[in-house]
Amino acid sequence: MSNPIYGTNSIPNYNKERTDNSTTTLIVSAGITDKISVSTFIPYRYILNEKVLFRGQYHNQYEGGLYSRESYGIGDIIVQMNYQFDLFNGRFPILVGSGLKLANGKINSKDIYDERINDNLQVGSGSIDPIFSIYTNEAFGSFMVSSGLFTRISARENIYGYKYGNELHGLANVDFIGSDYFFGGIQLYYLLSSRDTYEYGKIARDRGGESIYISAKLGIKLTDDFDLELIMQNPIHQNLNESQLTSSNSIQIGTLYRFTL
Repeated sequence: MSNPIYGTNSIPNYNKERTDNSTTTLIVSAGITDKISVSTFIPYRYILNEKVLFRGQYHNQYEGGLYSRESYGIGDIIVQMNYQFDLFNGRFPILVGSGLKLANGKINSKDIYDERINDNLQVGSGSIDPIFSIYTNEAFGSFMVSSGLFTRISARENIYGYKYGNELHGLANVDFIGSDYFFGGIQLYYLLSSRDTYEYGKIARDRGGESIYISAKLGIKLTDDFDLELIMQNPIHQNLNESQLTSSNSIQIGTLYRFTL
């Protein structure tokens, strides 16, 4: 992320600030019955923030120059129970999920001057939050139409008094599934997030807003049980609170392996 936006407008990046945020997530899902399953999401995160400081901008580096902050490790794990049911005579089956985002991720990474870095650069949140989701899909010949909602409700502040804003994620997909060798499609992704707070209630600037992304997806069926998928995501609308760094695109690479116990 290196493109600053204020509201809907691009603004200059005077400090040449850049944040690289990469996440590798292991997703394990197991069926308990035909309708009930359990999913676990285990993310490993690496965050690097770099900017060029002006003279006097930071007391520990008064002369200015390149200033870097990084954090890495296993982030907050999500555990979710899922239940599937039918409302429309077997069409558009609905999968609802409920679970918890745990507080296991590290929240006390420090910079080279031994000072704790910003909460939004930590790999964990420091709070246990409830998770809710709903998803449905239906095949139409060689195409699959699907959509879903996912929400995280921040339950409380972490030990430093920081509380992340609530988030609502929405997805809509149209995928081609008619080939024995490849699949692909397009996706619309909507993100709405409220402001973070700090020191037990003060509003954090440069946090929250509304974004819409469009993605192109391409997958390869290596075997009947093993898939590879590539997603290229680009923003088409962003209306952010104050100034925030954004990215012109992102890449997601996923694998799926199915096995029977």
